[in-house]
Amino acid sequence: MTTATTLELLSRAVREGSAVWLGYVDAQGSGSQRVVRPVSLVGGFLQGYDERRGENGTFAVHRITSVALVEEEAPAADGG
Repeated sequence: MTTATTLELLSRAVREGSAVWLGYVDAQGSGSQRVVRPVSLVGGFLQGYDERRGENGTFAVHRITSVALVEEEAPAADGG
């Protein structure tokens, strides 16, 4: 995945309020998978709510190894 593709997906998620799956490597080189609801993308950093940790976080874009939009299911409208 190219940096341009990563930035485009993250920008879209910020605009739409969509959650994303992130592959992320921290400063110590430890990899993790996270579900983040992005709030802003500024100066090479993504800020958003990390659903796994239950807190806001800041993620350096250059440490993001993969990104995908989370498909959120619409509520069933079966009419009962």
